[in-house]
Amino acid sequence: MPTFGFQVLGHAGLFAHLCDTTLLVDPWLLGSCYWRSWWHYPPVAPPSDALLSPDFLYLTHHHFDHFHYPSMRRIDKRAHVLIPKFGVDVMRRECKSLGFQTVTELAHGEVFEPVPGLKIASFQYGFDDTALLITDGKTVIGDFNDCKIRGRPLRQIRDTFGPITFLLKNHSWAMSYPNRYDAEDAGDLALLSRDDYATDFLDTVRELRPRYAVPFASMVCFLHPETFDLNDEVITPRDVKQAFHAANIAGTEFVEMAPGDSWESDTGFHCTDTDFYVDRAERLVRMQQEVEPKIDEETARERDRALTFEQFESYLGGFLRALPPGIRWLVRRPVSFEVPSDSHPWWTLDFRTRRVRREREPGAEVGSRVRIPEGVLADSIGKGVLGIVPISMRMRVRVASGAIGNDFLFWGLLSLWEIGYLPAHRVANRRMVEAAWRRRREGLEFGASLMRRGPLVARLKSNLMSNSERVR
Repeated sequence: MPTFGFQVLGHAGLFAHLCDTTLLVDPWLLGSCYWRSWWHYPPVAPPSDALLSPDFLYLTHHHFDHFHYPSMRRIDKRAHVLIPKFGVDVMRRECKSLGFQTVTELAHGEVFEPVPGLKIASFQYGFDDTALLITDGKTVIGDFNDCKIRGRPLRQIRDTFGPITFLLKNHSWAMSYPNRYDAEDAGDLALLSRDDYATDFLDTVRELRPRYAVPFASMVCFLHPETFDLNDEVITPRDVKQAFHAANIAGTEFVEMAPGDSWESDTGFHCTDTDFYVDRAERLVRMQQEVEPKIDEETARERDRALTFEQFESYLGGFLRALPPGIRWLVRRPVSFEVPSDSHPWWTLDFRTRRVRREREPGAEVGSRVRIPEGVLADSIGKGVLGIVPISMRMRVRVASGAIGNDFLFWGLLSLWEIGYLPAHRVANRRMVEAAWRRRREGLEFGASLMRRGPLVARLKSNLMSNSERVR
């Protein structure tokens, strides 16, 4: 039988092979991301020539810890890039701009055979996330990374590929809420808790019943001075392991895999004996000291980045004008950003008038007061990725009583606009219709979740977990 196997590269990076054919997934292979906030933990080794020269490359979605530009620039441009076919063209043009000539979009649930004997499929979920299934016909790898797929769409995966051998799934948070939020009403910060992430991991294990459950796509630490304290809040594989054994799930073995660990069809697991979590706090202090010069360089660059009100108004005014009619009844309260260098430091988005205004102090009607370092705010607006800043954790938000839903809607709509779903006429086309039809199970599941009885908070929590990479 041909040798089939995979290696965990770190965080969400995966390297699978069938004989001599290689598939690289989500290559964040070096350095940091999100304005020097996120770093690999456990640490990763420098990428080898083999990692940088794959036959095929798959990107689950366009967030920086999966679609990492510095890593992509180092990868051999002869690689055949595979990307999900969303209702909008999210990544194809970006891959082309980086020099990759062969880029293939994979429709939802369509089985693709890169070479004889190796089959993969992309299962899209939400507006910009996917689960990747890989099989040699005998062993099935379910790389769910950040994708919190559930219900009917999850059953479609099981029906298409049969029993899952390996479930690789994230287990910690990747958004600023609630860790970077303050609220007038403490209840507004209680929609998600640390336990919810391990519970989500276990729920997927219960439904799929894989042979092995591997905590994955959450192997990070925070080394920037603004975010270092968040390391205490990370849900580690040890936390998930404890919850897994307490749940007593029969038929599935929990396996912890660190960067560099692998599995081969003929020899089984090859895992390090190093325990990265016994002295994690001390390791993180040493790592922060090692990368301090790089963070200092980024801080200097941020100080040199200026943001004018005209730039802010042009960008976010364009966002407001792209929103659908009646948005004032959905997002009822303004959102205000602090820009300390300006004499009128509060720049406010008013969804009622669809205008941006400058104020000395935010009005009492403002729902969210957002503080982002000015250099990061300028850079994210210049690159069209303001909606990704909450993932960096380099922000603070003060939410007025009862305005947390208003805040979620703002960030969610901003992300949709930035990746091309708004204004609505952009998606009134055959591509979107075809994508929606292929994903009709997801629509049915979402409709059913809205119809379920029970407390509104419980239903909101369910939808938050399903969309935690998009609604921040």
